[in-house]
Amino acid sequence: MPFLKKELMQISLASLAVLILAAALQPVPGYMDAEYYYVGGIRLVTGYGFTEPFLWNYLDQPTGLPHPSHTYWMPLASILSAIGMAITGAQSFLAGRWLFILLAAIIPILAVKLAEELGASPASAQLSGWLAIFPGYYLVFSTLTETFVLYILGGSAFFLILASKDKRLQPGMGWMRYVLLGLVAGYMHASRADGILWFGLAGLVWLDEHFRRGFRDVNWHRAIRHLLALTLAYLLIMAAWYTRNLSLYGVLMPPGGSKTLWMTDYDQTFAFPSDALTPSNWLAAGMQVHLAARVHALWMNIKNLIAVQAEVFLLPLIAIGAWQNRHQKIIRFGILGWLLTLLLMTVVFPYSGSRGGYLHSGAAFQPLFWACAAVGLDTAIALGVRRRGWSRKKAGIFFSRSLILLAAGITTVVFWGRVISPGLHAPKWSDSQRSYSAVGSRMDQLGVPEDAIVLVNNPPGFFLSTGRQSIVIPDGGEENLLAVAEQYGANYLVLDGNNPKLVDLYQSNHRKDGFSFIETIGTMKLFQIHYEP
Repeated sequence: MPFLKKELMQISLASLAVLILAAALQPVPGYMDAEYYYVGGIRLVTGYGFTEPFLWNYLDQPTGLPHPSHTYWMPLASILSAIGMAITGAQSFLAGRWLFILLAAIIPILAVKLAEELGASPASAQLSGWLAIFPGYYLVFSTLTETFVLYILGGSAFFLILASKDKRLQPGMGWMRYVLLGLVAGYMHASRADGILWFGLAGLVWLDEHFRRGFRDVNWHRAIRHLLALTLAYLLIMAAWYTRNLSLYGVLMPPGGSKTLWMTDYDQTFAFPSDALTPSNWLAAGMQVHLAARVHALWMNIKNLIAVQAEVFLLPLIAIGAWQNRHQKIIRFGILGWLLTLLLMTVVFPYSGSRGGYLHSGAAFQPLFWACAAVGLDTAIALGVRRRGWSRKKAGIFFSRSLILLAAGITTVVFWGRVISPGLHAPKWSDSQRSYSAVGSRMDQLGVPEDAIVLVNNPPGFFLSTGRQSIVIPDGGEENLLAVAEQYGANYLVLDGNNPKLVDLYQSNHRKDGFSFIETIGTMKLFQIHYEP
């Protein structure tokens, strides 16, 4: 039985209230990914197009500043942020993220709908919506200019389309499902580079629906029509981006992303020069290194599944709900998609995968997990009714409320630890912004030219806080630092204690070859760089 509009409205309003409170406690993007997409939105809305006034990696061998933007990360989050700013006529962080907050408020409704599609009772389906309101670790990222909300929405849409029945469409209109799947796949790819996996998953849906019984009974006219609908809809979203890549690099995909295949540790994301990231160097590292990295990535990603996506206490219910619906297409392809994502972020990209890649990509399956948990609760209660004589109604109320309270408690604890701690007077979420703002103010007082290029750990965050151009501190020691500075004309270095290979320089308060210490600003140290022009 579908829910009354009143109940869905209550869930959506409760979600919006939680999101607004979270957003009020996160006045700044807080970390590099969200800062990057926000800056991208500002550049778009101010007429600079897809360019960026910083370099945060050297994978595509950039020639200088400004640099083409979104050559590693995809553009949709920045485009949405720019739309929010264009509508409001402002460039504040609130203007850049209000659309993300509104979209996030829709997620609980989609979780309810998915639970209904899986056959959950009305009360348990409503539980899935409340689990989406209190999503544990994911609330931290739900109000930001980031891809989490976009991916959760895209995954929800994909599975709801998959669950739809052809009988809901007019005769001969089955191709519309493939148009919708193609649009969602394009949307997912425009959100994240690994989103192309969803186009592949849609292709597997096409194969399953048309070729499961073999080639003899295939309606080739219909199969080709559906494949064209899927592909053209996907290209409707992605063709412009492929065209841009062709004009910049002569290839469909930017060259930097493929180099991450040959990394042997995470810090090589910032390697300079990046031409050392080659198959031969990868092979030279030895299979023991590569196997260890993938075992570690698998362990980290599985821990992520248990602790973040399932919040530990939901894992048994998710497993029960998935098993109950194991023959449904939505579950079969949900599990397949999750396994492909896990494989991608464990075997192909173990370093970025274990450092946040799986956390981002796996978000697309979160509504399906909540829906499975609702079905799992129904199954567990039914068992209690049969074997223990429980009252179905009372047990449903008790367990649903207990699970909601547990989810709310975990969400609060995680949010406090990640965002507010040690207190509202100086929340850790704003630490980076406060530090870089202090550095920027002091550089202004010292008369550092506004057009000076600065080496920093977090170029997008530094630009947001100071308005100054910057490039990322490369992987390596002082010699590599000087090489990058000379290559791109950087004159200043802002160094913190998070660079193990530059500890000696950080601890030095006097001139070293190529570096003149200026002063300490909080936890940051400011140096002037000297090299032969």
